[in-house]
Amino acid sequence: MKRHLPDSTAGLDYALLTHFHPDHYGAVVASSPSSANGAYTLAGITQVGDAIRIRTLIDRGWPDYQYPAPLTDSTIANYRRFLEAQRTRGTTVERFKAGSPTQLRLRHDAAKFPTAKFRNIIGNGEAWTGTGDATHALFPPLASLAAADLPSENMCSLAFTFSYGPFRYYTGGDLPGAADPGFPAWHAVEPMIAGVVGRVDVHVVNQHGSMGEESEPFLRALSSSVFIVPSWAPSHPAPDVLKRIVNSRFAPAERFVYATDLRDAAKIVIGQRAGSLAAPPGHVIVRVERGGARYWVIVTSNADERDIVLSVRGPFASGVH
Repeated sequence: MKRHLPDSTAGLDYALLTHFHPDHYGAVVASSPSSANGAYTLAGITQVGDAIRIRTLIDRGWPDYQYPAPLTDSTIANYRRFLEAQRTRGTTVERFKAGSPTQLRLRHDAAKFPTAKFRNIIGNGEAWTGTGDATHALFPPLASLAAADLPSENMCSLAFTFSYGPFRYYTGGDLPGAADPGFPAWHAVEPMIAGVVGRVDVHVVNQHGSMGEESEPFLRALSSSVFIVPSWAPSHPAPDVLKRIVNSRFAPAERFVYATDLRDAAKIVIGQRAGSLAAPPGHVIVRVERGGARYWVIVTSNADERDIVLSVRGPFASGVH
């Protein structure tokens, strides 16, 4: 990040944690080093914040971390110690506000980019309705639920869209696309937010492309041309997910799938469709031209820090399906 920030000494305007799973915000283990002041352990976001100033940090739990049940494990305890230390250094910590078009916003030269806008879609099951800033609860009152049916951490993920001119982008952490067998239908979050997300050009595939993601209502509503799978495990992406994406009969007819990693075990399970990726795995970068009418997708190697370009595809026309 220091190499790619225009001014690394200025730090990050925002850091946003979609939810509290270790592969999304870090995990404290026995070998994790301590911060310079000894107040917390360096793992994931705490290590980032120790190296680069974060001006505003947004998560789903601030300030009490009680939904849908108290979060008390050692990693969350360490994270909260980190927050207190960061706040003394001037970092603002905020709870994600579903429906808000202003919590995330351009902080540099915003007047030059009047069409650049963010929209918070969902957090903790509170979802934007699509009208004004209004939201509604997708999950039943917690008191009415059996303990086994409480919303999972993945279901509480944060999602937002970014638009710039005709270009639109979606990302949503680990929101599930289907309910596990025997569980309530409302555990499937993707179909419930598909309509308010609407058409996008690029979207990050939910939950690393694990089983059940990219449900048909979601694929139809978003109509994305470019899919980014933040894969890291042998189960990413699941064969059923990749099949739904590349074999779809609904628009757009041509779809481009990118993955951050593709393990050998995943290639074996996926089989022939493993060859349907638009580029070799690596760092996936979306570059949008001034005004937002066109964009490119660049992949650079993640084997080392040299940023060797593996693939450049584009231009894609924004908003065309």
